[in-house]
Amino acid sequence: MNHTQASSASPLGGTDREAAAGRPAAGAVTGWVVAFLAEILDISPDEIDPTTPLDELGVDSATTLVLCAGLAARFGIPVRPRDVLDHFTADALGRHLAAALPAGV
Repeated sequence: MNHTQASSASPLGGTDREAAAGRPAAGAVTGWVVAFLAEILDISPDEIDPTTPLDELGVDSATTLVLCAGLAARFGIPVRPRDVLDHFTADALGRHLAAALPAGV
């Protein structure tokens, strides 16, 4: 495994490509969300299916706010509670936050 693969595989790690593009990789966001939830639930990240709705994993309004703050701090992009509510699985949130910003934003 090369250095890029190693950092991409880490749920809490990032890559230079992500920073250069200004948007995180979808897999990095998904991995971070899964790791975040695993820590809260005190389980292994392998036990969390990233396609499971977040409310089924115990995410409530307070957890959503902490999740938004953590994602913003980790990836350097604004994350609103509405982003989480509209994209309510780790996979969907990862894809949403990795998507290119619309022109003029």
